[in-house]
Amino acid sequence: MEAVFKGLVSEEQKVQRVFDSVRPEVLGISVSKEGLTAMRMDLPESAYDLSEQEHAYKALMETFGEVRLPTPAYTKALAISQQTNTPIIPLDMNDDLYTQAYCEAVGGLDLVREGMGTKKLKRKRFDISSPEAFVRDWDRKVNRISGFRRLELARESHIARALGNLAKKYKVVLGFVEFERAEGVAETLMKMASERS
Repeated sequence: MEAVFKGLVSEEQKVQRVFDSVRPEVLGISVSKEGLTAMRMDLPESAYDLSEQEHAYKALMETFGEVRLPTPAYTKALAISQQTNTPIIPLDMNDDLYTQAYCEAVGGLDLVREGMGTKKLKRKRFDISSPEAFVRDWDRKVNRISGFRRLELARESHIARALGNLAKKYKVVLGFVEFERAEGVAETLMKMASERS
């Protein structure tokens, strides 16, 4: 599994380099089934409707280089998949599962707190000393509300299970997961492996 930064165009080089070194039988990317379908349609960036929070993330991520939508690491993985006839699999929850997980994890009070937090987002300071520091700081501050943390933990668990299922079918699996979820996914995979042994 390789962690990638959402939006950064420079991540395309990392995806190519890792693919060339691993030569996987299957690729996985942490997007939904619907997200992968949209990527295959090659929609222009203007087709993506960003929330206020996503606009703020994009603006801060531009500190580290050019930013584009959809996430260049994933579009590069899709292009490689098409060029090499390597299957590519969405690792994240589909829309229905995400809606269900959201309803189970996020309560009314969480939504109120999140709304107030989004309004304060422009006044918050973030650690922009490196992409890693920024993404960790962003994730910690944006997902400080317990319901949203539970939702991200559910996503990590789902992505880890999807990677685990691929590993049962293929000998060499390469998954690209957004940086802020990669550590949790790796921990879940290790826990799953220890439970099997």
